[in-house]
Amino acid sequence: MHWDQMSATPDDLRERVTRGRRSAGQLGVLGALIDAAAGPWLGAMDTDGRGAAELRMHLAGRFRLTAVVTSAGKFDLVQLTGPSGDRVLSSKPSVRRGWDADQRMPKQPEWLDYVVGWVMYASAEIDRRAVVEWRLFGADRKLAAMNDTVDNLRAGLREREQLRDELATEVAELRDELESLAGSS
Repeated sequence: MHWDQMSATPDDLRERVTRGRRSAGQLGVLGALIDAAAGPWLGAMDTDGRGAAELRMHLAGRFRLTAVVTSAGKFDLVQLTGPSGDRVLSSKPSVRRGWDADQRMPKQPEWLDYVVGWVMYASAEIDRRAVVEWRLFGADRKLAAMNDTVDNLRAGLREREQLRDELATEVAELRDELESLAGSS
């Protein structure tokens, strides 16, 4: 940008720097979770209008993670779903789930370490066989749905062919009748 085009005041620049710091913290948290995800995790990331980022990942459908990180780089909500159940970390007591006297919810400063540990544990629990079984199950479902679609299309086509044959017979009869009427006049 040329010197003559610069128009941001020092206050504007401070605000931009603050936003940059916040997103850097947010990216650091999300990056730590993604780095801990070894193996064939799949996921998606989205942001909302308030600057929060949401990361969703799953591992062979058995382990699922949803993490919402604020623009300040802190967890707003983390949902951890695995074979042993569902746990939710949240600053709001009404949203928390899966914690009891035996398994106490970690304090907020420890959430990142806890979630990274959980992702690493999940990564170690799933082997290649489990991934192939999960993919096979999904492919079987898709194949069954395609077979149903093809069978329905075939049935519809047979019905349409039958209607076409009936209409062709009617057209032939009408032509014969028209020719016989034209020949008698």
